[in-house]
Amino acid sequence: MTKAILVADIGGTNARFGISVPTDGGRQITDMQNFRAVDFETVRDAADAYLESVGLRPSHACFAVAGPVSSEEVTFTNSHWRLKVDETKSGMALDTLHVINDFHALAAGVAYLPGDSFASIRVGSGEPSSPLLVIGPGTGLGQALVVPSEGSQIVVSTEGGHVAFAPRTEAEIEVMKFIAREHPRVSVERVLSGRGLVNIHRALCVMSDTPRASLQADEITKAALTGEYPIAVQAVSMFCEVLGSVVGDAVLASGARQGVVLGGGILPRIKDFFVASAFVDRFLDKGRMRTYLEDIPVRLIMQDGAALYGAAAFLEERLS
Repeated sequence: MTKAILVADIGGTNARFGISVPTDGGRQITDMQNFRAVDFETVRDAADAYLESVGLRPSHACFAVAGPVSSEEVTFTNSHWRLKVDETKSGMALDTLHVINDFHALAAGVAYLPGDSFASIRVGSGEPSSPLLVIGPGTGLGQALVVPSEGSQIVVSTEGGHVAFAPRTEAEIEVMKFIAREHPRVSVERVLSGRGLVNIHRALCVMSDTPRASLQADEITKAALTGEYPIAVQAVSMFCEVLGSVVGDAVLASGARQGVVLGGGILPRIKDFFVASAFVDRFLDKGRMRTYLEDIPVRLIMQDGAALYGAAAFLEERLS
């Protein structure tokens, strides 16, 4: 088993780095640190700063990135960063640098997370031979499938966050119209992401003729949790409800009846609010196809740095 591996989960807002080291039971992630994208010109600058802080120089690395992946250069969907793979590899004196989609890494890491890494949202036996859906809102809306294959598994990265938004209520239709003034094609990511939550909040302020407080996503969730700002409560409630519809649709489209694993940076921070929301009702609200979803379990990842485990597992497979 390879010794120390540099792993990273690089999103549109933050980059999280860690060192994966072998243990008797597999691998452990140590020295996790977060770096803000706005504080560094390039990914390599952030990675070098991290390695200087831990005093290590691993020869092998795997970066999970928020956006489509190519072998030459990665352009981040929601960040100013660009990652030139060969240039970064040579500049950091790495023998190996693999770059994979962040939700590919998250999906690959699900099997390696301890059981207490999850919160149960709804129970069900599922179908083990069917795909597992991994989906979640953060800076964007990530989505991947884990497909069983001859005793192993294949991770299929998708861009499911960019399918069209299909509102279900009058209020959601009005929110879509509001967003469409700025973005003629309204994808689900325009609603289900940090910026999406801001979009919902802005739209609800206009719809209620309420002076808009310029709140960021984390400020909206905090205001919703305290209940001090009714429109924030409405915004987060709608966010959870729309997510239920989108996740249910994704299961129908992919046949992911093994189960659903929710990830991303937003939901763990609002766990109790989310559990009490209408997420499950909207997840099941599929008319005559409700029975297709009724036995599907849904879990929420609570483990910090979960994608780093998947990045380590992905690289270890290729080095073995």
